[in-house]
Amino acid sequence: MSTICFWAASGVVAVTIVLHVVFGGIRYVRPLLASELDPFIKWLSYTMWHVGTVATITIGVGFAAAAMDPSRTDYAIAATLTAAGFVIVAAYAGIRSGLGIFSIPVVPLFGIVTALGVTGLLV
Repeated sequence: MSTICFWAASGVVAVTIVLHVVFGGIRYVRPLLASELDPFIKWLSYTMWHVGTVATITIGVGFAAAAMDPSRTDYAIAATLTAAGFVIVAAYAGIRSGLGIFSIPVVPLFGIVTALGVTGLLV
């Protein structure tokens, strides 16, 4: 059962990466780069976008590695904790901005990933 949960978590992460790169790039990155924001803020935001991409890929790889070798739950623990951290930070940003917790797609997507990781670790 844990293998199924870890593969499922990795699959949700793969879908998230596609959504992030394709749709997020069109909807957020292109307008960001075309904006008249202070260059430091613009390029820091662009850098952080890609840091998020790399971190997301790493989460997916961690779950896939744990699925391939069930003795390596340490990979799943790290991936689950990182996904949970993404949820906490995004929920805080949603609350702080007044937009709401679920206005930021990270919350539902990584909420699912976190739930699958926790389930895989507990079964």
